[in-house]
Amino acid sequence: MQNVEELQQYVDSLTKELVLTSQTVVAAPGCLPAPCFPEIIMKVLGVVTEHEWEDLTDRARNYLKWITVKAEAIDELAPRPMHTTTRGFELLAIDRDGNSFGEIVERSQELGIPSVLVRFASLIATFLTVRLLRQQMERDREVMPSLTFSQNVDANYLNYPRTLKTLLELFPEYKEMFYFEINEEITEDYLTTIRALADDLGIRLALDDTNKMNINVHHQLLDLADWIKIDFEATANLEEQLLSGYGEKIILHFEEYAHGARSPVIVFEGLSETSPLKVFLEQRWKQIDTVLYFQSRERTPVPPWNKYFGLIQDYHDDKYGLFYKGLIDEQ
Repeated sequence: MQNVEELQQYVDSLTKELVLTSQTVVAAPGCLPAPCFPEIIMKVLGVVTEHEWEDLTDRARNYLKWITVKAEAIDELAPRPMHTTTRGFELLAIDRDGNSFGEIVERSQELGIPSVLVRFASLIATFLTVRLLRQQMERDREVMPSLTFSQNVDANYLNYPRTLKTLLELFPEYKEMFYFEINEEITEDYLTTIRALADDLGIRLALDDTNKMNINVHHQLLDLADWIKIDFEATANLEEQLLSGYGEKIILHFEEYAHGARSPVIVFEGLSETSPLKVFLEQRWKQIDTVLYFQSRERTPVPPWNKYFGLIQDYHDDKYGLFYKGLIDEQ
């Protein structure tokens, strides 16, 4: 891989004053006022995935360079806090039309874009968005809490460990701010790679807990996972169980799970403010060694995050999540 040092200088030069320039942060055309970084994404992908990038058509490159991210807030749930506190955001890929990951994959296949390029484009957009958030809060003289951000990591990343390592080195703040969520479809073949990356780069992991994950993979990664994430489908099943009268079994299960997994955090995806399961866990969870968080795609962010994030539904009724405003409103 060539020109990595030059690439580092390029990225640093464009992002030192990212919140003060309109040349590197632009709105997604024709859709959300979310920040996109087309020139940076093109430059970085052209170096770290040189051969794959060179094989793309102009249409494919143009589509890929507008990949950005939406957010879902992760807030503290229980033991019941005095005030609602945002602990982080999961950042998920969207394209210039606000389409989510599944639709991006379909469009990419039509354009002949390898899946790995979609993943790395969204990872670059993720790092740039977080860097932009931090810089804007510093400019506003607000103290940025020790937020945590997460993004899914699947085989498309792990098949390119050198590229992943290079991107992480370009954005060193990931070490203190990121959890990488291990995808449920990861197989045992990747356990050695995951452990090597975790050891070599200090990566912190969240384990996506679903019935789809291989049981051996799940057990062998528990010791690495600081977060356990209960996915949307599993959360919906728990809500059904609660309504069927199995609340005590739910509490007992997660008390045993928290002890066995030795995880200080369990995140329930897909809980709304009015969810019976959310209320139940708030009232009944007493284990102080394991904190429960909840993640929602339809909730207005709590202050001060409402200053920096807006609901996508305000622009498109059928699309969900938060977009980061950046400086778009000021341009």
